[in-house]
Amino acid sequence: MTPPRVLWVATAARGGIAGYVAALRSTPLFTRWQVETVATHDEGPARRWLALFASGTARLVWRCVTARPQIVHLHSAAYGSFARKGLLLWIAGAVFRVPTILHLHAGEFADFYSRCPRPVRPLVRATLARANRVVTLSPHLARAVTAIAPGARVTSVPNGVAIGAAPRRTERPPRVLFLGLLIERKNPLGLLRAWAQIERPPGARLLLAGDGPLRPAAEALVTELGLTDSVELLGWVDPEQGPRLLEEVDVLVLPSFFEGQPLALMEGMARGVTPVSTSVGGIPDLIEDGVSGRLVPPGDEAALAGALGAVLADPALCRRMGDAAYERARQEFNIEHTWRRLDALYRELAPQTGRLDPVEVI
Repeated sequence: MTPPRVLWVATAARGGIAGYVAALRSTPLFTRWQVETVATHDEGPARRWLALFASGTARLVWRCVTARPQIVHLHSAAYGSFARKGLLLWIAGAVFRVPTILHLHAGEFADFYSRCPRPVRPLVRATLARANRVVTLSPHLARAVTAIAPGARVTSVPNGVAIGAAPRRTERPPRVLFLGLLIERKNPLGLLRAWAQIERPPGARLLLAGDGPLRPAAEALVTELGLTDSVELLGWVDPEQGPRLLEEVDVLVLPSFFEGQPLALMEGMARGVTPVSTSVGGIPDLIEDGVSGRLVPPGDEAALAGALGAVLADPALCRRMGDAAYERARQEFNIEHTWRRLDALYRELAPQTGRLDPVEVI
């Protein structure tokens, strides 16, 4: 009998989807289902990702012809990513009759749909309905997709992260970390303006770990606002550096305008770091405002400054929220839960693999 096989189609670019793939690669899911990954996108000039999309499409077709995967699992954001993955979904599902999963990592999917030209919207709905299952990162995003395409079969499978040891507390000036791309959607410039409004404890520092097109503007704004003594731009950090940074900070801040269910927040919570973020996408499903972190409206720099200032001024409050965030991550967002739920979904869509030992969904 042919061994189970699932084809994962995703981007190789830095960011949440690549981090999600890397996190699950270390779980039993990849070996149980002999998961093979196909990259169809990466950073760089258009000619680079066009070539990668062409080669990735050819590889998907070749695997469907020669090995026929039991499931094609496509990981998609919005806009161009959805267009690319949608085309591949129709190829795998309609042409080769392979069961497909469309895994939406985009927190702004409803906004993307509303911006689509009216003639394009029926194609978006048809693509969602064509998938054997649409997976979202949170119930909030699942409801948004169902509102767009009532015929879609939608399942919510939260992201997961490896849970660290119980947090260790040290006495030192507080450190706040921003971890992500320096792009408009993540709003690093708004964060810097908010930081300038805070009456900070002596020695408090804001670390921006990331790179992107807004880095020159961020550097200029740090100088303009007189923040050179309290702000450090670290540049991009690799996947090994990120967890080490999270173990050395007290607060993780993410002031985004749009998000799905950001792994950076979950990784911080899994180490007892207090999250301060905007109430967008799937983030309210992660953080209970005032208990396991603080939530503020997107774009409200005064509210962001107030939330950051409150946790920096009260170390006991910061510790309580960090402890609550750690416990929530341990119970709800363990990577063990994620891979087991995907395993159960694969069994549902490919029942002929019943010979595999059952896995308890916890």
